[in-house]
Amino acid sequence: MRENSGKAKSSFKREFSAGGVVYRKLQVKSEKLKVVWLLGKHSGYHKWVLPKGLIEEGERGFEAALREVKEEMGVRASLVSEKPIYRVHYVYWAEFKQVKSSKIKVKNEISDYRQSDEIVSRRRVAKYQEGGGKKTKVFKVVSFYLMEYESGDPKDHDWEMEDAGWFSFDQAMKQLAFDGEREALRQARVNCSRKRAV
Repeated sequence: MRENSGKAKSSFKREFSAGGVVYRKLQVKSEKLKVVWLLGKHSGYHKWVLPKGLIEEGERGFEAALREVKEEMGVRASLVSEKPIYRVHYVYWAEFKQVKSSKIKVKNEISDYRQSDEIVSRRRVAKYQEGGGKKTKVFKVVSFYLMEYESGDPKDHDWEMEDAGWFSFDQAMKQLAFDGEREALRQARVNCSRKRAV
């Protein structure tokens, strides 16, 4: 029989997110064709990232990725493939707390996106454990999908980003804060090259 060490067992959960690697082809006078990539500077941790977010109940990964690009960046994009080009797996510890939800006033709110106290509360502030105060180990998977720009302006990004814009591949690789997202961008470029898009 094992003795209880006195340490409380930590809980764990799985979290699935999806994001977009969006490219845009520009015709420049002095060059044949220039391809730029969409990045945003996150308003919470002030680092340059690809748009991404939690997959909502009933959504498929690519649907969540398209929604997140539209919500966070103010840009509409079309999916190149329903198959992810890259997946990032990692683990982190979080302390989830139940908080009283309140309607958040969102800059450039998307009119056709359902946003209510209930949805805002469910998205990030979901209660993953009973009793509170315990750390939760989160096993996270983020699937990235290749997308081509259709319309919109990243200047119309929402509150989740403090800035957003288009960058050359080399600039984007320098700006991106996370190795997994740099690899997603590399894979996007490879996929585009195979399709002769870039």
